Amino acid sequence: MSGDISAATPPETTENRREWVEFVRFPLGGRAYGLELGRVEQIVSDPDVTPVPQTGPAIAGVTNLGSELPVVVDAGALLGLADGAPADEATLLLLDRGDARPTGLLVEEVTGIDAHHVDTVAVPHEAAWDPPVGRRWFRAVVEASERTDEPIGVLDLDVLVANARDQS
Repeated sequence: MSGDISAATPPETTENRREWVEFVRFPLGGRAYGLELGRVEQIVSDPDVTPVPQTGPAIAGVTNLGSELPVVVDAGALLGLADGAPADEATLLLLDRGDARPTGLLVEEVTGIDAHHVDTVAVPHEAAWDPPVGRRWFRAVVEASERTDEPIGVLDLDVLVANARDQS
């Protein structure tokens, strides 16, 4: 992974831990985005992605992770925020989708794992925030962050995966 990954640790008491949520932070098209840490099973630096013929640009291909062959969704291409992560520098976020088919989200890089107090997290339609893509792509918005100057859009994995399938 390129860049320093810093894990912000919430307070250790059980009561305080419930008031914090952790996000994996990454850039797309020059802005900060995130996924809930609990929805990311593994972070893979420089994955070997094999293109799949006759799929749309949102499907980068598949990758071999031992006993699994996850479908790799290119986040930037799917959202129209970039031409896609350069294959030699990309990072794969293997998604935890329960029993569903293994799926990974290809991003430029992971820039951090941050803990945010629940008071700084809002639902997209209630936030004073102007995303570069429709709000339907987002599950939440971190309105205040020590790591970036602007809000962090927390992507909705179910919406991403469903739309990637529709575009393939």
